[in-house]
Amino acid sequence: MQYREVINRLQNLIGYKPKQSELCEITGVKQSTMSQRSKDNSDFKNEEIEKLSKFYGVNLFTNKSENNQDCINISVRGDVEASMGYGVAVYNESKTATYAISRQLAKDLGINISESQIIFGRGNSMEPTIQGGDALLVDLSRKEINDGRIYCIRHDGELKAKRLQKLSKAKVKIISDNKDYDPIIIDFAQDLSIDFEVIGEIRWCGRIFL
Repeated sequence: MQYREVINRLQNLIGYKPKQSELCEITGVKQSTMSQRSKDNSDFKNEEIEKLSKFYGVNLFTNKSENNQDCINISVRGDVEASMGYGVAVYNESKTATYAISRQLAKDLGINISESQIIFGRGNSMEPTIQGGDALLVDLSRKEINDGRIYCIRHDGELKAKRLQKLSKAKVKIISDNKDYDPIIIDFAQDLSIDFEVIGEIRWCGRIFL
């Protein structure tokens, strides 16, 4: 099956166009090979199509979904780990795991499906809002800071879930819901070397009650 046909079928079945990097990770194909395949519209191997079908819960050979049509799969981020003490860590057992949510929920949240990932909360800095083990849906396309919303950020080399408040063009306040943790104010005007990045906005939190 040719490259464009595979992409078109995937987009139709899962609701978004997967990136080449995602296809490479699932199939084990090198990025350079996948890029050339896209350019030439050359064929995927049958075993590669089977891997894609299994991962996305579809049958690319028959162009049918094997999952509930009301659900979509969100990739689980598994390439980094974060400090347990600051509120968020990521699931790291598999780089090709997925987490199914309802299509209606994704629509209600207004997320960019192709730019969203699941991470898992750990630690107590955001309690009671976020607790250890909570599934957090991060929309990576939402990087603009809206006061009071919760974001996945990188700060001082660690991945964290925090509320953010924009104090000025150069100042950002990092807020923990757990009052045992003091707010942190970042001032880029004072130090341009500060390690800080907004990864994306956390749009949803799922919890298992024991």
